[in-house]
Amino acid sequence: MTSKTFCILPWIHFYANPDGNVLPCCIGDHRLPLGNVQKNSITEIWNSDPYKEMRLNMLAGNRCKECTSCYQSEDAEVNSFRQSVNKDYAEFFNFADETNSDGSLDTMKLKYLDIRWSNICNFKCRSCSSTYSSSWATEDNKQGQNKSVFIFAGGNNNDLLYEQIKPYISEVKEIYFAGGEPLLMDKHYDILKHLIDINNTDIKIRYNTNLSSLTFKNISVIELWKKFSNVHLNVSLDSWGDRAEYIREGTEWKTIIDNINTVKTNCPHIHLGVSSVISAFNVYTLPEFTDYLLDNRLFEASSISFYNLIHPNFYSFDIFDTETKTEIIKKLSERNYNNSIRSRINNVIRHLESSTSNDELRRQFKDQTNHYDSIRNKQFTDIFPELKDFYENIL
Repeated sequence: MTSKTFCILPWIHFYANPDGNVLPCCIGDHRLPLGNVQKNSITEIWNSDPYKEMRLNMLAGNRCKECTSCYQSEDAEVNSFRQSVNKDYAEFFNFADETNSDGSLDTMKLKYLDIRWSNICNFKCRSCSSTYSSSWATEDNKQGQNKSVFIFAGGNNNDLLYEQIKPYISEVKEIYFAGGEPLLMDKHYDILKHLIDINNTDIKIRYNTNLSSLTFKNISVIELWKKFSNVHLNVSLDSWGDRAEYIREGTEWKTIIDNINTVKTNCPHIHLGVSSVISAFNVYTLPEFTDYLLDNRLFEASSISFYNLIHPNFYSFDIFDTETKTEIIKKLSERNYNNSIRSRINNVIRHLESSTSNDELRRQFKDQTNHYDSIRNKQFTDIFPELKDFYENIL
């Protein structure tokens, strides 16, 4: 199982979007769902024709059309999600031997669960959309669009979907909570309470969260986390101060800092990290942001992760002209860091080097930025003065 296309996820992982679409993973091609939990049961989807075809392609060493993001990363010599999960779940490679000749599996052996239960979120991050944020949907509707504000993976609510998943929770090794904003979702708390009830509190629970709130309907997530031994909390931060508040609209920077310190004080056993989406907005000041996190002792160097933005592509590195891209690469290359930070920044540099300047995407970037600046009473060049010349020269 060491081919350059094989991924263990289609044998151990169940992922569903807030709209109910099931994908191979969180970075799978959203245009190519494997099924929808609002139309079929999870066991029916598990052996759907697209799922079976994917398994057979991977076993044959063929690239899967649903998995282009990983292949793009690997082609740019950047470690992909596929490579990471293969390393983390190598012990389950033998599950692939149970694949029937048509690509089906007789038994679901879920080890990794990732369901985005709803789009409920109090933020409107620039790289997001109404599919993952109810706040985005509300804003879009004020602009004359007609979108459902609240989307639930299970349909009208998540109760039936939760009952389908519940029997597998005792065997799952890891549950990943993301969103929307997972700390504002009722099913997140139902799952934690169920894990406590069945005495499965050594399970790995992992989060991507904006960490804007530590209470939900008078429930303290801090008090629940105290009962679990293996909590990994990745805070979604792309920059600091007013830059963070611009990129992830809804951020109150002081509140985020206070909540980080609350977690450290009350749950010192939690693995606390930061997940940063690196885009056209923040790549130029990535060294300064990294310095801020380290100098203020918010996170350890080993817990800082960078993820190169792919969608929406008008915020990607492809918007930069050659001169601007060269300047950014030079700046990222010159700063001295320890090996863990340097390797992550080198991944960003490789993505920059493999990007292709695109005039149309550049114009889309400016159009989109101007549009949301006007709605949100922001001004790009005030927040990102280092990109003012580049921005004003976009025709």
